[in-house]
Amino acid sequence: MHELIEQIMKAQAGFPAAQRLVAAYVVNNSYRIPFLSITALAKNAGVSETTVIKFCTQLGFDGFGEFKKVFSDSVHSELVMYNKISGGAADDRFDGSVFSRVCEEATANVQATLNNSLNAESLDKLLPMMKRARNIYMLGGRSSKFLAEYFAHTLQYLGLPVHAISGGIGDYYDRTSLITPDDLVIAICFQRYTALVVDLLRDLHGRGVPIALITDTGLSPAYPCADVAFHCSVSSDGYFLCYASYMALTSVICRAASVYFENAPAHIRELEQKLLQFDIFI
Repeated sequence: MHELIEQIMKAQAGFPAAQRLVAAYVVNNSYRIPFLSITALAKNAGVSETTVIKFCTQLGFDGFGEFKKVFSDSVHSELVMYNKISGGAADDRFDGSVFSRVCEEATANVQATLNNSLNAESLDKLLPMMKRARNIYMLGGRSSKFLAEYFAHTLQYLGLPVHAISGGIGDYYDRTSLITPDDLVIAICFQRYTALVVDLLRDLHGRGVPIALITDTGLSPAYPCADVAFHCSVSSDGYFLCYASYMALTSVICRAASVYFENAPAHIRELEQKLLQFDIFI
């Protein structure tokens, strides 16, 4: 199933518009596919049953039934694995190998993200967008809110006009209502995608506001709103996503910005002098 999802992600740019809706639904709701009829899937994706069939055949399947079987088999195997893990001995599940496995997972995610040529191309597009922007707004929901705030803090250190949007639901709408097409929004949106953030991005996109998106796949519901997008590999064997690749990617963006913006070094020196003057550090 995971290989099929990767295949869909890589091929998404070549799908007709209606089939892209099917692809987005499948990637974001893969766990539901074994329990859906073709009629239910078509309704949920907002397309016709014929579109679903064409989508399946374009991927090399004879029809929806064969396509669905891949997901059904995967769910069955994962259920067997869950039962195996939950019924295993504690020393089998929590030995020292956990550290090694998690490190390997994080390393693989970072390498996949930084070796992605699309991210390099997106960086070349993002830097001029940041330079043109009157203000740069960072937007994220739930756990991504903290990722956005950290990214904003680092860019502010370079002297850039960056503002992190945070607060209650009403505050999000109040803050984003002030954003204009002369500004730039950098949005962080990972699974499970926060509905509020996606809705805000759709509104901003409709108003002509430039949007840069950092997400996990090209099929996230926020992707159609983005003028430029970065893709992070955040796969994890555990419940929580692995954000190591996000931290590595934003570090690269900040490093590139420190070179691209000629006033950044002077601002950093001045800021460091103030921090030392007021005894910020021990």
